[in-house]
This record gives sequence, C-alpha cells and structure tokens, in this order.
Amino acid sequence: MSEFRNWSGDFTCNPRQILFPSSEAEVAQVIAKAHDEGASVKVVGAGHSWSDIACTSGYLLRLDYLKRVIGVDHDNKQITVQAGMRLRELNEIVAGYGLGVPSLGSISEQSVAGVISTGTHGSGATFGNLATLVVGLRLVVASGEVLDIDANHELFSAARISLGSLGVITRVTLQLEPAFRLEEKVIPLRFDDALEHMDEFLDNNEHCKFWWVPHTDWIRVCTLNRTKKPPTRAPARVRQIEGLARLFGRDIDFATGADDFLNETVYPALLGLSRAAPPLTTRINQVIRKALAVPSHRVARSDKLFNLTMPPIHRETEYGIPRECAQAAVVELREIIRRNNLYVNFIVEVRFTAADDIMISGANGRQSCQLGAYIGECASRAPYFAGFEQMCLGMGGRPHWGKEFSADTDTLRKVNPHLSEFDDIRRRLDPDGRFENAFTRRVFGE
Repeated sequence: MSEFRNWSGDFTCNPRQILFPSSEAEVAQVIAKAHDEGASVKVVGAGHSWSDIACTSGYLLRLDYLKRVIGVDHDNKQITVQAGMRLRELNEIVAGYGLGVPSLGSISEQSVAGVISTGTHGSGATFGNLATLVVGLRLVVASGEVLDIDANHELFSAARISLGSLGVITRVTLQLEPAFRLEEKVIPLRFDDALEHMDEFLDNNEHCKFWWVPHTDWIRVCTLNRTKKPPTRAPARVRQIEGLARLFGRDIDFATGADDFLNETVYPALLGLSRAAPPLTTRINQVIRKALAVPSHRVARSDKLFNLTMPPIHRETEYGIPRECAQAAVVELREIIRRNNLYVNFIVEVRFTAADDIMISGANGRQSCQLGAYIGECASRAPYFAGFEQMCLGMGGRPHWGKEFSADTDTLRKVNPHLSEFDDIRRRLDPDGRFENAFTRRVFGE
C-alpha cells in the first residue's frame, strides 16, 4: 500500500497510487482516469507543509520529473520552469543566467508550485510573498483543459495561491532581477528594545526578521540589504565549527553558515532533552539564545543568505496579522506562555510581507506581519498553538496555508474577505470535487 508522510511526520495518508508524471499530457491522463473512477487527485512537491494539504486517498502526483527550464526571457528578466523544480535548483539555475530571486523564504527544499500555492514568503516590508513573483502559469483543470494564465486572465488573482484546489500547475513564469549579493547583520537586542525599534528596522532595511527565543529576554534581529561589497571570509569562530563538522564527515562553508552543523546535530539533541525533561527548557533556551544572538556580519550571494539549512523536525503554526499589531502580538504571546506555564523549546519568528492583490493571500489588501509559533513536539504544543491561534484570530489574523491551524470555514471566511469568491471559482472549475480532500473541505466547507 502506498504511503505519504509530510516532512514533520504529523500527517500521513494512503493514496490509491503515487504517480510521477513526466509530461503535461500524463497529468491530464491521470485526471481523466480519476474522473472515470470517481477518485480524487492531489499534488505534492517536497511535502514540506505542516498540514494535510496534500493528503488524499486517491491519486497523489509527485512532479519530480517535471523540473526543466522552459525558457529564459533575458530582456524582461523572467524564467519559465516546470512546476516540480525545487527552489535549490532554481537558485543555481538563475544564478547561472546572472539573475536572482528578489525575495526567498528560509528553506529551499520546496517545489516552485508548492511555495506559490501555499503563500510561502520571505521577510521585507516592501516585498510580497513568492506568489507575487508569478507573471504566468499553466494549469490543468478537472475537465482536462490546459489554461495559460497571466495578468490579463480572469483567474490570475485566484490561481497564484490556489491550495492545489483549482487544478494541477505544470509550469510557472517568475519575475526575477539581476543577480545580487546581500549583506547580513545580526544584532541581539533586549526584548523591549527590539520591539520598540521594530518599525525603524523594517523601514530602514530591505529585509528584516526577528527571532525571539521564549523564556529569554533577548531578540535576534537580522537585516539583509543589497550590496556591492565582496563576499566575506568566515571569522575564526566559524572556521573552528567548520573544522569540527569535518570530523563528523560534513563539509560546510561560510555562505550557508555554521548553522548547518548546529541545525543537524546540536539542536535536535537539545530538543530531545527538553522533551524528556520539560523544566530544563528554560535553561536550554538560554544556551540556544547565546548561540543565535551573537552579533555577526557577512556578505554572500543572495539565496545563500535568504536560505537556511533545514531545521530539526518540529511543528509550526503561523498567522498573518496586520503589521500594526506585531509588537502587541509578541508581547501577548510571551504572556500566553507565562500564564499557562508552557515550555516552548523553539523560536518565535516575526517576519513581514507587503500587501498584495492575490485573492486568498494572507497579505491581501494589507501589510502583514507573519508571526510564526514553532515548537518541538511536547506536552506544551497543543495549548501553545491554541492560545496563539485564538490571539491571532482576535487580531484579524489569517493562517498560513502550509502550516497548522484549526480555524473552521466560518471563521476563515470572516478573516479572508475573498474566500467565498475564491470558493465559487473553485467549484466552477472543479464541479465534481476532483481536487478536494479533508483540508479543502475544512477550509471551504462541504
């Protein structure tokens, strides 16, 4: 029997069959076959969502063989790729053409279609989520028809973030820019000082994110700005960690950082210790805070600083709240942890995206603070996520579609002003529910 398990292992399913189409025609054949059998069809990229968005008892498509470059428009700085291409591959390819992706999230393992379909994002007050980079895409819908969708198409606003519910995306055209380097500065600040100057950091830097380690009074502020400076050489401390990593058979470099080694060895061990002895979490977090909040500076190719090494397995929930609620939300989250005697063994991440006009985007019509509550599996997870979600919904928050949330259809319609309109489009394109699953029924209703 086939089995699919998402990255964090909290959602599994047993599809009728897992298929690897190698052409758009084969995708259409699977959809036709599913129609004849009354089965569903879902697509998965890297399986990196913290939700059951890709789960199905029908046919599960993996687009690993659909990862070619279709074309590069040098004049307009655009690239068209098949939807199954992973971001790590895209980053190398566009660099070879002297181009770069304007903004990226922390991870490069996901597929191109996956990151746009779930609203994945980086952090920068003037930069939208990755779906805003889409200038065109191709979609195979339930009828088998292939739609080419661009800014002049009536479905453009809906198709860029579609949760895999409108059809199967087979190719995507992205807007790029000339290749660039970034200068990263890491600044540790006291909790209150970081929040007091949050807007100043956001307005004076192209990209900025904040990491708070619960049970500590420090926030790690990371700024990224374009620069003409040459790439920096690793300081002695990092070179020492690189040498230690080689003893474990690992080669790391300064561009990806010593965090590679720490994420894959030290931090998983600390998560396991905090799970086994929750009261030690406070002391462990102090150690982690010291490792994360060391002032640092480096220059490297853009994607090398946007992206981080895959973190240890953990759980994530994230909501997009109005930017003006950011400081109050972080303070309230600290109070939720204190009031409920929770042991939170992972960072709280505070990022920002520009407003956009994508129908069910978390940043539709407003600048957004993307507030992420993360935790290694432990007894505090359920009450932590419940308190976090209740707080965010009270601020008009919208869940990140690729992460965990429990809000029901009625609640989602209240915070997503275009969800009903999107649902009408979805039902028109897929009247038989070919692309439905438990996730879409929870979001849109039966």
